[in-house]
Amino acid sequence: MATLKVPSSVPPAEEDSEQLRKAFAGNKLMENNEALIIQILAHRNAAQLKLIRETYAATYGEDLLKDLDSELWSDFQRALLLWTLDPTERDAYLVNEANKQLTSSNWVIMEIACTRSSNDLFLVRKEYHARYKRSLEEDVAYHTTGDYRKLLVPLVSAFRYEGDEVNMMLAKSEAKILHEKICDKAYNHEEVIRILTTRSKAQINATLNQYNSQFGNAINKDLKSDPKDDYLSLLRATIKCLTRPEKYFEKTLRLAINKLGKDEWALTRVVVTQAEVNMQCIKEEYHKRNSVPLERAIAGDTSGDYENLLLALIGHEDA
Repeated sequence: MATLKVPSSVPPAEEDSEQLRKAFAGNKLMENNEALIIQILAHRNAAQLKLIRETYAATYGEDLLKDLDSELWSDFQRALLLWTLDPTERDAYLVNEANKQLTSSNWVIMEIACTRSSNDLFLVRKEYHARYKRSLEEDVAYHTTGDYRKLLVPLVSAFRYEGDEVNMMLAKSEAKILHEKICDKAYNHEEVIRILTTRSKAQINATLNQYNSQFGNAINKDLKSDPKDDYLSLLRATIKCLTRPEKYFEKTLRLAINKLGKDEWALTRVVVTQAEVNMQCIKEEYHKRNSVPLERAIAGDTSGDYENLLLALIGHEDA
């Protein structure tokens, strides 16, 4: 469930574009205009933002994002750029950044592959191909090695069935396969990879429920044999993303806010990508896990325009 608060009556894109043009006067963010930018951009959905960008370009002959794209020195500007991108463009950009040496992140690649719908992931692959003149799959394969490559390439290549139908006989047999491989510590076995990268999310949930029933443990508990093994951590996160994404995102936010994670801009990424998707469930999970509302946690960890932007995107009453 989304938390983004869009006014019941939204001004025409031409009016929004004119207001933004004034705020960006001289191709620089004018002092004290950030509040106006937040008021407009943080209260428009993806379709409205796309129309604003198109209208701005047609009216003024410039890309609304041009200056932000060339001057990403502040958390506020970086978050604003990411938010204003079309969701498909945004995911393609995030995967491309995750494939670069200095900003590499197997976790971001996995997160996008596992939490987007099959059709959305297909569109991300098309956008990546058009934007970077390479396939997403080939870049992931080139920039990863070993077990990470074995897991991530089929994850980003997947086109899963999205329906609710499950095969219980299959769930029982594949739960047994998973248990056997985990007992043998064959965590990178092709059958483990096959099940996690090709089955529908409903089928995987049924299989893992069978795993729990038959063997008395949640699968992720059995995958904690070596807490320092990065591949096992990624495998556990993959399972969590496929089955309980709100729990995965809650933990990612918690680590980012408490400065315990390795991902420097996880807070921005999760808020921006989930504001129109699953943020309400994430907020509820965060409150339940930490006994603190996410709004208060973000306000305590950020400041200024960056704080105001994030609070607006998660639907804070006063933002």
